[in-house]
Amino acid sequence: CRVPVVLHLDHARDYKLVMGALRHGFTSVMADGSSLPFEDNVSLTAKVVEAAHAAGVAVEGELGYVPRAGDPAVGGGAGAPEGYEFTLPEQAEEFVARTGVDSLAVAVGTVHGLYRQAPRLDLERLAAIRARVPIPLVLHGGSGVPAEMLRAAIARGVAKVNFATELKH
Repeated sequence: CRVPVVLHLDHARDYKLVMGALRHGFTSVMADGSSLPFEDNVSLTAKVVEAAHAAGVAVEGELGYVPRAGDPAVGGGAGAPEGYEFTLPEQAEEFVARTGVDSLAVAVGTVHGLYRQAPRLDLERLAAIRARVPIPLVLHGGSGVPAEMLRAAIARGVAKVNFATELKH
């Protein structure tokens, strides 16, 4: 019996790490330059896309910053905290056009880790991004987001939701 398996490298900030993953048969990679200035993020991501696409591997990029629940700017895990860097719709359009990514992780109010307050997704922003970006959108920090909020995000273009915290616990 054969079972298809996907092997995804998540949050790769280092080009050499991505190259190692490609050599070892990963079927998708995430180029995470979200902590970099916009131009540096574009440069890193485009470089990863060039190498990965040559190997037939899909690339997810990230624009905006999805913080960890314990980050000081997050205020203990509230959705859309002060200091949170949302994805800008016009910048998302430019990023996708310049990098050639296959999917885009966006920052619209989620955090990585456990929420101490109910998350608040910026669904209007998500819809505006969807209107400008023709590729699937990705939501990181899905653990703890209520099902109805996830359905609303999916209706606005989210094709993949990452859950890690719930699985770890």
